[in-house]
Amino acid sequence: MTRQKYLKTSILAAFAVETFSVTWCLKIHGWAPFLSILYFGSGVGIALLLLSFPVLQLPVFEKKAWKVPVNHYRLVIIGLIALVLYSWCQYWFEETPIDITNADMLPIIKVMGERFIAGQHSHIYDTIPWIWKGTQPIYLPAMWLPYVPAIALGIDMRWVAIAGLLFAFGAFVFLYRPGSSGNYRSFFLGVLAFLLFWWVVADNTPGIVSVAEEGTVIGYYVLLVLALASGKPWLTAIAVSLCMLSRYALVGWVPAYLLYLILEKKGKPLFILTLTGIGCFVLLFLIPVGWTTFVRLALLPGDYIGFAGRVWTDSPDVFSSSPGFAWFFGPKRVVLLHGLLITLSFGVPLLFVLFCKWKSGKKKIANIPLAALKISLVVFYCFIDVPYLYLFYTSSFVSLIILVLALRDEGRSLS
Repeated sequence: MTRQKYLKTSILAAFAVETFSVTWCLKIHGWAPFLSILYFGSGVGIALLLLSFPVLQLPVFEKKAWKVPVNHYRLVIIGLIALVLYSWCQYWFEETPIDITNADMLPIIKVMGERFIAGQHSHIYDTIPWIWKGTQPIYLPAMWLPYVPAIALGIDMRWVAIAGLLFAFGAFVFLYRPGSSGNYRSFFLGVLAFLLFWWVVADNTPGIVSVAEEGTVIGYYVLLVLALASGKPWLTAIAVSLCMLSRYALVGWVPAYLLYLILEKKGKPLFILTLTGIGCFVLLFLIPVGWTTFVRLALLPGDYIGFAGRVWTDSPDVFSSSPGFAWFFGPKRVVLLHGLLITLSFGVPLLFVLFCKWKSGKKKIANIPLAALKISLVVFYCFIDVPYLYLFYTSSFVSLIILVLALRDEGRSLS
């Protein structure tokens, strides 16, 4: 077995462990703490193995690609996926109405969107008296703004999150080459993708389809992986901005990526990223809600300690049914866990980039930004204060797109 085949088999095996650790194996009672270790180790393994691959490149899409029969098949498959999504989502939407008794994320986002539509921009982040006797909205603009059109049109706002999921699976289908990289590896990757799809959509244990807004975030992070693989600075900058303005998970990766661009002396991408980031921040945040609200939200992570304590009291099963490390710390060490979350979220990606640059002085290393992204997400979600299960699938989809790019044979044609 050549070294390249060994690498491909190893990264596929790591992805299999990661996928089963966050899906079907969770049904085994009492296994969640053990699976959290497997999940963490496999995610880190994917990041480290990625450094030994050639530079991952997004295939070039040309007009003549529409004439290639295999792309017609891909479009048909995406259409079938959309049909399955529609059927299952209709079922879950009827089974689980948008109501705070099921989950409060979407009701809160709905109120924020209604305030925006009503022109109450300075009051979007005011407390909501009728939800838990005065809950404070915490969602960043790129999280709730996409739902505004659906709220204005009076359609079920969950279709916005489903669109993010369809984009993620559609990207996989267009990049997937069944006959590439050895038939058994490509076949196994297809099986893992199907299992992930079925778990998210048909099983719905994590509630991504019925009660969570995570489909939007998944779409953003898949776009970021595609942007990094495309090598297009503007697309990367837009994707980074959308990810940053949706969840805090990217907060440790951004300084590490900036450091990488500085060390690589890539002035143009650095300038574009900075300019676009400032532009998106002003357009999506300061203009709609103002500076005071930004300062208020910037201080919110400190409130997560108290929130985690309440969840430990009211819903302790959250900690025993997901692959997070919070279970090992318990309710009395929430402060320690939060400190580790902040320290490691910033420290690990920076040290990882410095280590890679040091190693690249002896041997050329590729895919540093993608590997740093993967390890950042693994660290952030494994050490998060309250490890709701639906949060972990953003990292799973990042792995899925990385794998489909890594296992493609050489050549940049989309066929």
